[in-house]
Amino acid sequence: MARLLLALFVVFMLLTVLRGLRIFLRAFLQDSPRSSVPRPPETRQAEMVRDPVCGTWIDRSIAISGRQGGLVVPVCSEECRRQLERAG
Repeated sequence: MARLLLALFVVFMLLTVLRGLRIFLRAFLQDSPRSSVPRPPETRQAEMVRDPVCGTWIDRSIAISGRQGGLVVPVCSEECRRQLERAG
């Protein structure tokens, strides 16, 4: 029983080391200028804002503009925009 557990542990450690080596080599080869693997395009980080009416977090690029006391405020939906403009 102890030999079986030891063998399983050795196999597990070997697989872990091989996985780490694969990740390292993949990162190393992608940074190489000779690599033929295309790098993914850089993605823009979303700017998250909070809707003052319902509290939902939304991406500023898809938010609807509402007005509150002369200020433009991002909201998540037409319903929240109407509630905001009625209150303020």
